[in-house]
Amino acid sequence: MREAISAARVGERKAMVLAQVKQRRADNGPDARAARRALRAEKAQLLRWRRLLRARLDLAVASYAPPDTLGAMSWDILPDAQLSLPHPQELLAVVRVSPAQDQVALMQRLRALDRQLADYQAHLDAALEESTQQIMGTFAAPDRKPDAR
Repeated sequence: MREAISAARVGERKAMVLAQVKQRRADNGPDARAARRALRAEKAQLLRWRRLLRARLDLAVASYAPPDTLGAMSWDILPDAQLSLPHPQELLAVVRVSPAQDQVALMQRLRALDRQLADYQAHLDAALEESTQQIMGTFAAPDRKPDAR
């Protein structure tokens, strides 16, 4: 149910953003370079959010299946480096997720959000490609003046 509501909100948001972009193009005329800059900035933010979601998912998974202790397999290979390692309990304490939340529900929600962001990224990538093609078309136009930008 929550995913259906979330998907509906994403659909509404996409429609709203598309309408704003079309209105902006109508008001200001097509400026492919400015549109491409905006799309690239949006993609940078999107990638940051996806990294954050994945990191949060890794933390949720680590609360159930913590990673192996560091240094256990390399004690004889790197004996001096072992002294610089933090204690395994310290590492586990800082990555452990609060048990107050339902971890399975949290993981499902994080995965659903990442799928939504992946869908948005596909649209964003398509828009970036379209803007690139538009810019390339401008450069390839036979009536283009050399100094026009």
